[in-house]
Amino acid sequence: MLVRVNLPFMFLSVVATSSWFCTLALGVGRDPKAWKRTSFLGASRSDGPPDRPNFPPVSTNSSMTKSATVLPLQHMLLRIVTSKVAGTVTTPTFRQFYDSHAGRGIWKWSNALDAYQRHLAPMAGQPLKLAEVGVQSGGSIEMWHSVLGQHCYVYGLDINPATMAFQDALTTITIGDQADANMWLSFFTSVAQGPIDILIDDGGHEAHQMLTTLTSVFDNLTPGGMVVIEDIHGANYVESFFVPAANYLGSKMGQVSSVHVYPFLLLAQRAGNDARAPLFFAGTSEVVSEFNQLWAALPKHIGGHVILENPGWGPFLTAPGLTNFFRLFGGIHHSVWSDIPAGCERTPAPICTVTVQNGPMQTIITGIHIYATRLVVEVASAPPVLQAVRKGSTWLPY
Repeated sequence: MLVRVNLPFMFLSVVATSSWFCTLALGVGRDPKAWKRTSFLGASRSDGPPDRPNFPPVSTNSSMTKSATVLPLQHMLLRIVTSKVAGTVTTPTFRQFYDSHAGRGIWKWSNALDAYQRHLAPMAGQPLKLAEVGVQSGGSIEMWHSVLGQHCYVYGLDINPATMAFQDALTTITIGDQADANMWLSFFTSVAQGPIDILIDDGGHEAHQMLTTLTSVFDNLTPGGMVVIEDIHGANYVESFFVPAANYLGSKMGQVSSVHVYPFLLLAQRAGNDARAPLFFAGTSEVVSEFNQLWAALPKHIGGHVILENPGWGPFLTAPGLTNFFRLFGGIHHSVWSDIPAGCERTPAPICTVTVQNGPMQTIITGIHIYATRLVVEVASAPPVLQAVRKGSTWLPY
């Protein structure tokens, strides 16, 4: 089949060598944290039908030899951290903390925890300033302190005055609207009093809120600092959030080190200190120069990755480049799921598990990583289980 892809930094015809990835799926669904988001806006967006073309199943058998790809220094190996020793203190991994957590409520996607292990855990034990929008019931504050260590100072931002109870010697709470640029100006001037290392957006999950947060925070990151946007669910966000985000990040030429996209999650790293959290891409690998080669290579590298490089296309971290990558891989945000007990996702009930029904792209691709001159696409070793399980017994009502 002939598929024509229009890219501002190139024009090409992609010939699909198999029926796999003949169509890119963009799932349209609901936000399992809608009950929380509603408190930010007073309304929830309507659900839409999923777009689910039939992709042939991909075998998990691979005859390729296991290997590891080492990118240049600025993209070097991630130290896979199972624990981080800072002096005499050993901190748990994000999964270890989450799975054993009791007390204050916390609700995160499983793949977000894995992303935090890759990108944030290497900084454990270091002095850090971390801000989180939407601390809700306070469990995540305990997670940041536990995993990243007692040198991590947390700035919580929320609209609920009840979250002020979470303030302590290592935590400051600010009550404010993340969609208000003036709030962010005041926060960085009077509260953080300078740049921060990490921003986690688990707030209202509406496009305009996330864009204001991204554009207000990125210039206030330390070198190598990261802004992470959670809960970006469904095809509607490709145009309403990802494209404007691409335009913004693409305007920051030389200031963006890399952009990482996982299901429902965007992470942008500021340039200047990539060694803070270098990445390791495991399994077999292959370097290709065209998209038709990329699609054909993915099924050959189960549990591995494929690297796309083409000097003729120019830099990838431009507005047109990021826009096209966000659109092309938008299917990893496919949002069709079920909750147990039924209906719990729209309540603050402490017992609730939401499980995604994987879309075609989510079944094979676990994440994409965009650098100045290369794209790395990671291939699942088996169909991922994307799940959000509430932990904790104490939840603040909204």
